[in-house]
Amino acid sequence: MLDFPSNSGAMTRLRLLLNTGFSGPQAWLLLAIARGHVAAAGVELELTPGTGAYNAAPGLVAGGYDLAYGDLMSLVEVAAAERERAPIGIFASFNASPAAIAVPVASAIRTTGDLAGARLIGHASDVALRCFGAFCAATGLAPTSVRVMPAAGPMAGLAARVLAGEAEGMFAYVSTLTAALAAEGRDAAQVFRFFPYATLVPDLYGSGLMAAPHLLRDHAPLLRGLVGALNRGLAEALAEPEAAMDAVLAFAPQANRRVERARWEATLATEMGHPEGFCGFGAVDPARFARGVALHAGSLGIVPPPAAALFTDAFLPPPAQRARRAA
Repeated sequence: MLDFPSNSGAMTRLRLLLNTGFSGPQAWLLLAIARGHVAAAGVELELTPGTGAYNAAPGLVAGGYDLAYGDLMSLVEVAAAERERAPIGIFASFNASPAAIAVPVASAIRTTGDLAGARLIGHASDVALRCFGAFCAATGLAPTSVRVMPAAGPMAGLAARVLAGEAEGMFAYVSTLTAALAAEGRDAAQVFRFFPYATLVPDLYGSGLMAAPHLLRDHAPLLRGLVGALNRGLAEALAEPEAAMDAVLAFAPQANRRVERARWEATLATEMGHPEGFCGFGAVDPARFARGVALHAGSLGIVPPPAAALFTDAFLPPPAQRARRAA
């Protein structure tokens, strides 16, 4: 929880649960820390590697964290179960879903309809698996026509199982699978055909920063400063990819720079590739976000929480100051 300063010059420590271990897609956040922008906002972030983007929101509640970074659609389930304790999204860094279903390029599965009768494997908490109902609702695929088999192990191991014929396809992030195969010297685009949620379920958002209710209620100026610092880190990461990779390697010295660069570039192309990025990152389009919330909640058979209760743009810098993709 918060370690409140005794004077205005002290730092405020906030506990942040990440989506996973340090990696390329977090380059913007890590750069904001490495360059001192977060410290300049009076914040010291205590980072805890997570167990998956969809686990971030429930992990914040269960672990008493101040902040979490993970999939915004997971807020639907958490808010439906624990409205008073559920975190609220405050900075949407990924304006499209990173999730996908991947099948071997040699597969006869060429359309979403061809997935009927297929066996698909994936981590139980994988965003693509957890949002598969929304995928089916958007594409017209009958969920009962697909055999979903949760599986454990590294992403490269799951890919090997699919390529060996144990399943017809797999749930994954495009960026994660791309990096896993890059580590083996393979090009994911030459091995797998992707059915990306970003284009097939366009109303879903990806990951973002979310805050515990007490932070929004009691420490708005601090939170606004932190979001501004992260926005600056994102702008610099977009403009300086090598500096962004330097920051990743500073937090994960054992990481492979080439692999993390591939992961970052896949992230830019997919989960940060929505046209909204040209207008600026951080906010959500209220109508689109509400449609995504309703779609996901409906696929889960739960009453959708009000979209306005899941995300607020109150802590974002003015639109003209927000990080954005170059034209």
